[in-house]
Amino acid sequence: PPLLAVSVEIMAAMVALIAHVSIKPECVAEFFELANGMLAPSREEDACIAYNFFCKPENPSTLVFVEEWADRDGLEAHFQTPHFQEFSKKTGALTNKVDISIYHVDHTEKL
Repeated sequence: PPLLAVSVEIMAAMVALIAHVSIKPECVAEFFELANGMLAPSREEDACIAYNFFCKPENPSTLVFVEEWADRDGLEAHFQTPHFQEFSKKTGALTNKVDISIYHVDHTEKL
């Protein structure tokens, strides 16, 4: 087989959400605790393909959420869940800025 084999998977309606969250320095620990609490219930949702967050190495008070959802409706349903509503309510005052982008994915390539 070739060293670099490319497979293409057609994704009918998958969406990816990337959120950059700038956290107030004095609120980082509290935000991390709340974000960790989102992992299990979000990953259990039917439309959730992946749900992760990462710290920016150059700025530990900025988290980047990387989420993959089966479709936009599934993401919208996530926004309505009690765990998301509670997270949103509790974290609003802990952040300086939130920048969210939603990407509509028509296919992926695996190398």
